[in-house]
Amino acid sequence: MARGEHQQLLPKSDDIDVQLSVRDGLATTISTPKRRVPRVHRARSCASLRADIWTLLHYRTSLKQRSGLQRASYIFEVCVLVLITLNVVLAMYVSATPLGNEPVTKSDWYEMFLYVSTALFTVEYLMRLWSCIEDKRFTHPVCGRLKWMLRPMSVIDLVVLIPFYLEILLEHQLAVSSRGVLTLRGFRLLRIMSFLHLERSYQAMKNLREIFALKKEELAVVTYLTIVIVLTSSTTIFFLENPAQPEVFTSIGTCSWWAIETITSLGYGDIVPITAAGRAFSSLLALWGIILFTIPGAVLGSGFVEVMLKKQEQKNEQAMEESIRTSLTRELRTLSSSNIFFAGTFAEFTELAVLEC
Repeated sequence: MARGEHQQLLPKSDDIDVQLSVRDGLATTISTPKRRVPRVHRARSCASLRADIWTLLHYRTSLKQRSGLQRASYIFEVCVLVLITLNVVLAMYVSATPLGNEPVTKSDWYEMFLYVSTALFTVEYLMRLWSCIEDKRFTHPVCGRLKWMLRPMSVIDLVVLIPFYLEILLEHQLAVSSRGVLTLRGFRLLRIMSFLHLERSYQAMKNLREIFALKKEELAVVTYLTIVIVLTSSTTIFFLENPAQPEVFTSIGTCSWWAIETITSLGYGDIVPITAAGRAFSSLLALWGIILFTIPGAVLGSGFVEVMLKKQEQKNEQAMEESIRTSLTRELRTLSSSNIFFAGTFAEFTELAVLEC
């Protein structure tokens, strides 16, 4: 067979380098195809990394948990809590320094800690922004991320970063004047807002929102009753004490402040009735204030118990579903090992379970 006939029989491909050498009528070497990493594989690897980061940052609310990510999430949470605590303590320390017209001095460790905190909080925010599309609520690459940025906790994360960057960017411009020194000092004190990051770990605001939503009607009744009592008592004490102390009980607005003081038992002592009728009415109002403030406490307490019981029921249901899924998987695996028909059924069931997770 001629060399030209060999070249016609071999397939043409850009990925295969064919080398022919004819010696005594025999074709000798054909090189192996070059391996390339497909784009689909790279995309899947990126998606897997993004899913792991999302699980790492939201371990407490994640249903699909892995042992390695569990340990890493715990370490990450502890580091964030330590960083938040250090920033709050540093902000309190800065607030204790005396005010003056001299420029605010910073040590090397303070400046280094400022840059490290800013970098870590920024990286955390960007990681959440990049991996948020792994959540079913934010699947769109653009609109999903914008929707995530408008969530209350995401806005809080961004607000926490503002004082850090304001101090870094405006330090030299503000440190040259006394007013600029006070403004820069205010920016440093705003860093105490970093404690708002704690809510993401413990979800306290979410539980409070559920409690208030559950007991909104009862709380509305208590609020209305409080307003009625304050207005009625302030009007009554105005007519009882104004003739005797016109310079103290000057208006119903001032008497409203006295009513709030009496109901809440603040006891500032700046406004005190001196007439017998005024003192008797003040005693009745103080006793009613004790009753009034026990009502919202009982309402919020019952709402807290109901929300906690609801969450416990959800955990029990999830545990039961996981137990049923594990039992079915074990039974189907046993059947598929002994019957060819059940092998395909087990594969379909496994695929559906993975998609649901």
